[in-house]
Amino acid sequence: MKTTSKKESSLRPSATNLSTPIYHRRRRDWRDDQYLIEEVLRHLEEGNGSNQNTPKSIAAFKKIVSEIASAGFQSNDRAFTLAIWIREQLTELAVQHGGYDLRVHFLKISSNIGEIISARYEKFVNFEHQTGNIISLDILFPDPEIRSHVLERVQLLHKGNLLSYLDSLVKGERESLSGESATIMDLIHICEEKLKQRNLKTISNFNANEVDLLVPGLSLGIEIRDALCSSDREDLIRVLMNTNSSKNTKFLVVICPDDLSDLLFYNWREIERSGIVPNLSVLRVGDLGKYLDKISLN
Repeated sequence: MKTTSKKESSLRPSATNLSTPIYHRRRRDWRDDQYLIEEVLRHLEEGNGSNQNTPKSIAAFKKIVSEIASAGFQSNDRAFTLAIWIREQLTELAVQHGGYDLRVHFLKISSNIGEIISARYEKFVNFEHQTGNIISLDILFPDPEIRSHVLERVQLLHKGNLLSYLDSLVKGERESLSGESATIMDLIHICEEKLKQRNLKTISNFNANEVDLLVPGLSLGIEIRDALCSSDREDLIRVLMNTNSSKNTKFLVVICPDDLSDLLFYNWREIERSGIVPNLSVLRVGDLGKYLDKISLN
């Protein structure tokens, strides 16, 4: 068994030092929005962020949170929109600083944050059809939780274009009927979007003996899995080692879903810890952006 040297380990960020709370980067339900908003508020009340923000902007943020709390977080469209805005700012902090600590780095809050959040929500919930009619997202998706999920996906993957998102749903359904895994395709799209945001050229690989995506600019190979059972372990190791051999990759990463339980994620990382594939990192998809930023510095 090949062990990993300290030099090799220093070249690849580990999941242990990349991990942030899932609700910082991914919304599972309205409680994640509440946890995130209340965490930011708590830091403000403790004095963190006072160097980056004026008393007026801090007061404006506290006001909108107070209004949201009074109405309740569940099925609250303003809470959802504010939480999405916060996640976007956290992503920017991660890119700028290679990670963030809200006790040191903090969000830049505008004094008219309330108006910004209201305007953003109005922009995303309504779109104009070719006939000129305004169609409300409330009509298309009456269930508030489904509507919140739609809003998140529209912003994350389609830059606010609802029609593009709906088109992707139809294409995704067609692909799934052809035997593709919708979960895998979703993970691939997220990875490709994070690479695109960093202007990194991606090669989709259809060789069954190599990883799914290659990033020549970073000498990086990305294997994407939505599930990993014990019987898959040897196959995964073979794919990773074949990629190292054929592409001479400097970095390899296995991407898994964000909502994988901590226990399953720990089991997935056993391959990384074993050192069998010395340049391997196993990460949740939400940590890929920070991983890319860190290895870009090497």
